[in-house]
Amino acid sequence: MSAALSYTLWAVLAAAALGLWYRSHVPGARTARPSVVLRRLATGPVSRVALVLAWMWAGWHLFAR
Repeated sequence: MSAALSYTLWAVLAAAALGLWYRSHVPGARTARPSVVLRRLATGPVSRVALVLAWMWAGWHLFAR
């Protein structure tokens, strides 16, 4: 995969994330806010472990380089 394709993919993902964030903050929106999604993920014991493992994986692969 070329660097340009990789950067394009990351830009598309970032734009989608920002679009969802904006859409969730519009009055009367049906899209859940990020804090609500994280709260729902962190309430169950299995999903809490999965959330921590995902956070660890992201930290290892994105910030350790």
